[in-house]
Amino acid sequence: MRLLGFTVAGSLLTLSLGACGSDDPVTPGDSDAQTPPTTGRVAVEAWLADATYNDWACEAAIHASRDPSPHGFNRICSNDVLAANVSGTADWPKGSAGVKELYASASATTPIGFAVYLKTDADSAGGDNWYWYERINSDTIADGMGDSGPAKTICVGCHIGAGIDLAHTPTPGGRDQVYTPVQ
Repeated sequence: MRLLGFTVAGSLLTLSLGACGSDDPVTPGDSDAQTPPTTGRVAVEAWLADATYNDWACEAAIHASRDPSPHGFNRICSNDVLAANVSGTADWPKGSAGVKELYASASATTPIGFAVYLKTDADSAGGDNWYWYERINSDTIADGMGDSGPAKTICVGCHIGAGIDLAHTPTPGGRDQVYTPVQ
């Protein structure tokens, strides 16, 4: 379990994020093995290159995407927060995150891109309170909160349907912006 706290002094916001009982502060832009950064492409790509998400609950192999996904071939990983709540029915807890490695084929060995999502508040707010990042080859498709821009129109525009009916639940536990939770 992770605790989150904010301290505001004047116009300075300090974010503390640490394990239960820990006083280890993490300032905005920092991340850890369970929490992708939300500060843009450079930080996200550096975090992805570290590949600590491979220690999460991950699908065993690359596979063709499941409907309604347009992502071709992929492999999905869920952080501990998301994986621990797959069997539930409530909205995902704050801190839930996933990484989708995007591949050109089922036999490819190197991803051509990534999609990353992180729930930043207990209330999903229709996708607004999720951070979304997607890159295919050298093109950044989305990078930001789900309240505007490509993150809203592309990512939330698709993920808002997760779990609403059988056609939008390709994997058991899919709901609240997440189509395929992995445990």
